[in-house]
Amino acid sequence: MYQKSKPLTMNKPTNVLIVEQEPLVSFSIEEALTIVTKQLSGTQFKSKSYRSYECALAEMSSSKPFGLVFLNINFVHGSYDTTHHVKDLVDAVRRNSPKTHLLTLTSVHDNFIITEMIKTLNPECVLLKKDVSFNELVRAIKDVINCIPFYSQTILKCLRSRMTCDIALDKRDRLILYHLSKGIKTKDLPKLVFLSKSAVESRKRNLKLLFSVEQKPDYFLLEQARLKGFI
Repeated sequence: MYQKSKPLTMNKPTNVLIVEQEPLVSFSIEEALTIVTKQLSGTQFKSKSYRSYECALAEMSSSKPFGLVFLNINFVHGSYDTTHHVKDLVDAVRRNSPKTHLLTLTSVHDNFIITEMIKTLNPECVLLKKDVSFNELVRAIKDVINCIPFYSQTILKCLRSRMTCDIALDKRDRLILYHLSKGIKTKDLPKLVFLSKSAVESRKRNLKLLFSVEQKPDYFLLEQARLKGFI
């Protein structure tokens, strides 16, 4: 378990790692760091940018600890290679820089993926790119530096939906809902969620019971699951 971050001390430059495939977004982060430097006395940043997880991971073995890490999350569920590289990179960051502040950015607007990302990576900041203006990026950096978690509006809406829902689902139930929402047929679910056909059908019946849509078509189940922030 990594040690939770403390407010950054700014008596020396803070090393920053930026892993972002879009050059314009990397440039915006650099500009935002410049603004933060001007607004907060004593702040200094020394940043390195990479466009791939593999190159950033290679940097871990030779770099000094990073105070801030900006990580673009562009995977979708089932993209094993990308998910594997992201997890390896974050694990390496946590080992080499246990007090780092992790800021994640994503273009993926999918409640299931966002929730799994937060559970797996435990970032201090989650930004949906379409939500965030430049001024909000500056604010996010300033908040995270001071150990205040920052989530963009769509992420907050997703988290609030889940927090106000008293339905508890395990990962396989959430996977069933996720795949159904993507148009996967029930007969194809067993190989995706590693359950037998009868087990999948039993779980679907239970899900409809939990969401009070018994005897109704699947789209009623998906509509309720979406309203409650599960997909």
